[in-house]
Amino acid sequence: MSSVRDVRKIRASGFDQPEINDPRHSDGELSSEGSEESHSSQEEVSWIQWFCALQGNEFFTEVAEDFIQDDFNLTGLGSQVPYYDYALDIILDVESPQDEVLTEEQQELVESAAEVLYGLIHARYIVTQRGMQQMVDKFNRYEFGRCPRVYCEGQAVLPVGQSDTAQKYTVKVYCPRCGDIYYPKSSRKGAMDGAYVGTSFPHLLLMAYPELVPPRPTQFYVPRVYGFRLRQTPPAPTLPEHGGSSKSRRSRSSGQLAGPGSPSVAGGGSNGSTAATTAAGAGARSRGGGADVD
Repeated sequence: MSSVRDVRKIRASGFDQPEINDPRHSDGELSSEGSEESHSSQEEVSWIQWFCALQGNEFFTEVAEDFIQDDFNLTGLGSQVPYYDYALDIILDVESPQDEVLTEEQQELVESAAEVLYGLIHARYIVTQRGMQQMVDKFNRYEFGRCPRVYCEGQAVLPVGQSDTAQKYTVKVYCPRCGDIYYPKSSRKGAMDGAYVGTSFPHLLLMAYPELVPPRPTQFYVPRVYGFRLRQTPPAPTLPEHGGSSKSRRSRSSGQLAGPGSPSVAGGGSNGSTAATTAAGAGARSRGGGADVD
């Protein structure tokens, strides 16, 4: 059963076998220079280097091993990743004797868990001083791409996640000039989980490196037809509800006032006018000593 380590070892070696007609081997022995080259080609790359070099993982940076070895930096990840201990051993290239008892299916699950674990560790690492500096270098080399908006004039972008929970959204890119997010230009890079970058990374980086913040765009697209600007149609006004509420209708039908302090009679129409006249007449009789005037 071959594991990820075996594959990395094969890739690192590059199958560099000496040719039969190589003059270095004419005497049946390797020269000292050839021996050194052969030895260097057989050196195994680390899992982190191998993983970050894979196509589609260009947004990743190499996390320092001492950061991973600090248990404090991994707090809470054990409950989020299955086969946590096995996955951590793979990331740190620790040969565990328990690997031999895993079935091929379990080994595949462990390797998949290692990728998830590294991604979650990566999201924590890139908001540290060392991690930010590594990401700034990639930003300055335009490794994350450029903003697709025309008036941003090819502004370099930063990766960003829409959620800090894994397996919810894929990674997007954030433009510090226009302040909007976009899909990465490469669909291969865009398949990365957004939680492996996190929602806070680009904003924390620009706060730590204010010199990287570009000026806001001054040009905006104006739609035109044959050179004439299109008139912006205002939104239609919201009409009041037809007939009012049922409570208001009940008030009008009973002839009661609309409410305390209302200057009008809620009954409306002739009935309302009659009620107002009757009230006024009663007041006049009261002021006149109670005598009715015909």
